[in-house]
Amino acid sequence: MKSVLVALLAVGMMAPAFAGRLQLNNNTGGYAIYYVYISPATSDSWGSDWLGSSEIINSGSGRSFNVTNGTYDVKLIDEDGDEYIVWDMPISGTVTWNVTLSDLGQRQWTGGSGSSSSSSSTAPVTIYNGLGNYDIYYIYCDASDQPWGNNRLGSEILRPRRSFSFNVPANDYYDIKCVDVDGDTYTLWQVYIDSSGFRWDVTLGDMD
Repeated sequence: MKSVLVALLAVGMMAPAFAGRLQLNNNTGGYAIYYVYISPATSDSWGSDWLGSSEIINSGSGRSFNVTNGTYDVKLIDEDGDEYIVWDMPISGTVTWNVTLSDLGQRQWTGGSGSSSSSSSTAPVTIYNGLGNYDIYYIYCDASDQPWGNNRLGSEILRPRRSFSFNVPANDYYDIKCVDVDGDTYTLWQVYIDSSGFRWDVTLGDMD
């Protein structure tokens, strides 16, 4: 099945390479997620960790993953080694899983209070560090009529060629600011973010 998926991804003329998105929000109340596995439901293996070796999803943070439309099994492993597994999750467009401690163990995906579609009142914002060799130490994203709030990264650092996601209320205008290791700033003003979310690939050309 995995070879079939590779073949489908190669046929760019027939369909977009990534038509679906899984948004994971860590609402476990204090437990970081260290591993994420997303595998086609027809596959007999989990495959590789989608977070890689240097990324985690801290409690209160989120992360989005682009996939082709289909049905997937998803497994998460937190810092204590506890597993959260859902089977047969259909993904078409954006699907959100708000992960809580009640999701510990295994279950069939049924949606419900722990999930939402792209019509949710919140929207994912993804920041990609395209600054070459410069780390991003601070990310601010606040409604345009409000002052700057808390650093969205918390104690994390966004390394080069990595991304960081979080959620904001949808259908509003936002100002977004990133600050790198040297204190240089990169700012977008009056960005309208609807329920489909927003992605910013920050480059040196965006420096204020």
